[in-house]
Parts: sequence; structure tokens; C-alpha cells
Amino acid sequence: MSYFAPSVWAADNAADLDLGSLSPALMPGGYVFIAGKRGTGYVLKQGALGGIGKQVSSGSVCKAFGGSAVSGSTVYVPCRSELQAVAVDANGQMKVAWTNTDGGESPVVGGGEVWSVASGQLFAIDPATGKTKAHIAVGTLAHFASPTLWNGLVIVGTMSGLFVVKA
Repeated sequence: MSYFAPSVWAADNAADLDLGSLSPALMPGGYVFIAGKRGTGYVLKQGALGGIGKQVSSGSVCKAFGGSAVSGSTVYVPCRSELQAVAVDANGQMKVAWTNTDGGESPVVGGGEVWSVASGQLFAIDPATGKTKAHIAVGTLAHFASPTLWNGLVIVGTMSGLFVVKA
């Protein structure tokens, strides 16, 4: 059995700053990325998570909520009011590559873009630079909305139905 908890886990739990707000992401090289409401990201080793306070690396990221997306050695972290790209190198060291303040909900990667929704908009974000390449109004979104990719399409569930656009 293997487990991980930050060295400040008791304070995090008492203040509702736990890691449970973001799903863990499997990364290349046998790593796992996790972050939570405190705004600290952790890189762990798969199968040997380290126990209390024994992460491979950690660093400041946004306060993370939802599900992340992974492409290569980059994890795209949803933060409600922003989206961050966090690069994890071959030694498990992490760094924030960019922050985009347009997107924010759980992203998906496909069609050469990072797709995220926020404030009734669907955003196509350049995965290398974090710059918004396009955006389109999709309507009122449910809480924690996330686009879905299928067969070259981006599908967004809204409060009035599905919005579909070509990726």
C-alpha cells in the first residue's frame, strides 16, 4: 500500500483546503500530479507515493478544482477563474509554464488546442503559449462544466442543451 499527504494535511483538512478538489493525473516517467484548494501542486512517484510530506517536488499553482488534462509532460490544471499549464520534467520537477485567465473549468486537449469553458464561453487555447486563439458563446453552463471531444467535435453541455463545434 502507498499513500501521500502533504506535511500540512491536518491544517488543510481543518480549513477545507484538501487535495480532493482535483483528480490526480498520471504523467509520463511514472509520476502523478495532484493539487488542491491550498494552491500547492505535488509531483509523486506512482506506486511509491511517499507518505506524509515526501513528494518528489511541489510548488505554487492555482487553487485547483475539477479534472485536469494531460498531454505529454504537461498537465492542464483547472482553477475556476484561470487555467494553468504545469510542466513536469524527467526528474519529476514541476513548473508553471503559463496561466490563461479566460478558461477555467476542467479542460480537454485535442485538435491542436486546449479546450475550456468559463462564463458561458468555450475557449480554444494554444497549448504551447497559453494564448486564447478563439472563443465562442455557448450559453449558460452548469457548475463544473467540461467540454467533451468526439470524432473531431467539441461538445459542451449547457443548461439549454448541447453546443457542438468542429475542433
